[in-house]
Amino acid sequence: MINPEVKLIAIVGPTASGKTEMSLKLAEKYNGEIVCADSRTIYRGMDIGTAKPTAEEQARAPHHLIDIINPDQSLSAGEFKRLAEAAINDIWARGRVPFLVGGSGLYVDAVIYEYDFPATADLELRQKLDALSDDELRARLKERDPEFYAEVDTKNRRRLVRAIEVAGQPRSKRADVRPNTLVIAPNTDKEIIKERIKLRVAKMVDNGFVAEVRAMGEKYGLGCEGFGVIGYKAFKDVVFGQKPLEEGMADFAKGDTLLLKKQLTWFKRNQSIHWLGGFEEADALVGDFLEKSQ
Repeated sequence: MINPEVKLIAIVGPTASGKTEMSLKLAEKYNGEIVCADSRTIYRGMDIGTAKPTAEEQARAPHHLIDIINPDQSLSAGEFKRLAEAAINDIWARGRVPFLVGGSGLYVDAVIYEYDFPATADLELRQKLDALSDDELRARLKERDPEFYAEVDTKNRRRLVRAIEVAGQPRSKRADVRPNTLVIAPNTDKEIIKERIKLRVAKMVDNGFVAEVRAMGEKYGLGCEGFGVIGYKAFKDVVFGQKPLEEGMADFAKGDTLLLKKQLTWFKRNQSIHWLGGFEEADALVGDFLEKSQ
């Protein structure tokens, strides 16, 4: 659990909305360090297709919880929560300001609402779930936990199974965000984000994404966890199959656009989020929050 005295600033929002640049500017100004709440940037070697902060961006402010597992491994939301809490407590103890930044709603909420996850999986339930088709798994999760369904990558079978396991067991959370927490988000127009997504995919290809996907497949295998991530799944068929590059790019952009819709649904229901027009508004709010918290 996070020390109640810790002043935490969460910067959330959908993919390509401008969280990264906002968080970097704020962290630079307020002596901060960034804890990444992103279910894609946790993977080592998956740099281009996850829009992971570049070396230059990481040099502007210390980053935590990126590159923590290999593409053939998995990380539950409960495990992420424990790692994030430890990082946040450490940042504060060293006299710096922790910024929790990301678009993975479940990761963010697990921290700011102090979710209490089951410690272990139900092995008997997992055996039953393993026998179901992907469509049956999606239907079961949507019926049992519609909010969770809106966030989970429902095309990733392993995460889908784990989501149902968690949904089927008791878990608790705070009714409101933890004390001393400010939650902000860049209020970027959805159509602008869609255009950014298309441009970003093209830039990723120019920066060597095809080679990154090939290297990952050769090292970890085509069935690894990382190939369930949006973009990598589409480009796996480009590199190792028959899908043309243009179709892979279109599928990547379509996947991120669907993710955008899910993320907006998740975050828009959170009444604690301050949706801001840009850095100036964020700067004023964060400055006031930290000053009053002294």
